[in-house]
Amino acid sequence: MIRLLIVEDDTNLSFLIKRKLEKQGDYIVETAIDGREGLKAIAAFRPDIVVSDLEMGDGMDGNTMIERIRETKNDIPIIVLTGKMEFLKQSGANMYLKKPFNVQQLDLNIKSMLQQKGIGTESDNTYKIGKFTFDTSARRLILGDEEIRVTPTGAKVLEMLCREMGKCVDRKKIQGTIWGDYDNDSISHNLDVQIDKLRGALKADPDVSIEIIKKTGIILKG
Repeated sequence: MIRLLIVEDDTNLSFLIKRKLEKQGDYIVETAIDGREGLKAIAAFRPDIVVSDLEMGDGMDGNTMIERIRETKNDIPIIVLTGKMEFLKQSGANMYLKKPFNVQQLDLNIKSMLQQKGIGTESDNTYKIGKFTFDTSARRLILGDEEIRVTPTGAKVLEMLCREMGKCVDRKKIQGTIWGDYDNDSISHNLDVQIDKLRGALKADPDVSIEIIKKTGIILKG
């Protein structure tokens, strides 16, 4: 289970994130309404990762909270959410996610960061793709004694397709979730490149295919 702390003064937003992530079964989520409460929650709850807003009304803001965290030599992963990029500064956060965002995008970024840190994710987070086993935490495809490493971006794409195996997943949904931009030609090209790489990695099983439906979406079959 991933222990997540959300520091956000918009209680409706923090409740929405908490509800959707906990519904997946992968998370235990605590919330705090400002940086001061966030610092207390870190000490009491001991989260694996912190997701924080920056601007938080009359309470301690996100930048100050992060500075305090780093002053104690705590290297806990921190993702900052913000709709106003002018409030960003080098406070010590690991990643910035621009508002508005969707919860699936946040979920993938949390898990990707924890995989890099070796924290909070378990090796049984797997999918069957034909004869392959896809281990999302290690970003590898396993077929018998053979293991094929998948790039971090490719793993995010493949996980989204695995979640909706056999269904057409909208291209813009993939682009927006992983790259944060729903309508960009260079990102669309990057997605096609990732699909080509995944096809190459999965070619050992002829029953597995990734189909691109022109201007619509992508289907993983296996």
